[in-house]
Amino acid sequence: MEVFAEFLHWRATEPVDWTLNTNRLPSDQFVAYDTINFEVEPGFRAGAQFEGPLGATFYYTRFHTSARHSASGNLTPAFMGGKLALSDTPASSPPYFDDGQVSATIDYNMFDLDFGRPFQPLPSLQMRPVVGLRAGWINQTFAAEFQDTSVSKAISEHIENNFWGIGPKIGIENAWTLHAGRKCRVRGVANFHAAYLLGHWTINDVTQLTAPGVRSQRALPIDDRDFGAVAFQAVVGLQLESGCWSAMAGYEINDWLNQCQIFDDATGPHNNDLLLQGLVVKGSCRF
Repeated sequence: MEVFAEFLHWRATEPVDWTLNTNRLPSDQFVAYDTINFEVEPGFRAGAQFEGPLGATFYYTRFHTSARHSASGNLTPAFMGGKLALSDTPASSPPYFDDGQVSATIDYNMFDLDFGRPFQPLPSLQMRPVVGLRAGWINQTFAAEFQDTSVSKAISEHIENNFWGIGPKIGIENAWTLHAGRKCRVRGVANFHAAYLLGHWTINDVTQLTAPGVRSQRALPIDDRDFGAVAFQAVVGLQLESGCWSAMAGYEINDWLNQCQIFDDATGPHNNDLLLQGLVVKGSCRF
């Protein structure tokens, strides 16, 4: 039996525009969409591997990240709820805002159960084909606020993009011996996995508008969605083994296709990939 823990230092990438900033002056006209950008955040993965006829490995991956942005100018909400709420404002009110803020979070929780036994096609190469099961949830939130102080007008919009799924997984794990000494061994590691989850999305978009003589709330009628979710995972790194202990450092990429399903005024329904990538450091002990 082997137990392991991994430190993750990942960045999330998902192209989501939250506001349209414009300048209508003839001398300096421009149109620009502001995009939400996430910083590098820590996460972890922990699990155990059991020797036997099936060679089972079970582990849990946890990652949480958030971002905050602000803008000023002639701002128009990019999310659909905020755009539609503008139709409730008085006719004399300008169709834009002076200031805006947005916050976004991604909460990633995934369980993996893999089965596979290694074989050696070459004395220095070990390969382990795996089949298994992946299940978990990815919850995303977007909260945008806009203010026009000249006419005391404000919009507050809250969006949830919640996903859960379960499905099969396949992959191949490779370890190439680069150095084999009396007390330690160094290996190059290259692991590749793909999963297809039966997914369920719940999307909520609620907007509140406050303006002189007006107070309204809109909830977009968005049906739940059920379809397949495809995910790819790759890890490349170096592993050091000494006795019952081992350590690995490398780079990992996780690509979740069509993960963000919210609506905006620019492109309508989104089908944005969620990309999680960065450093991974693993420590393990074999009993």
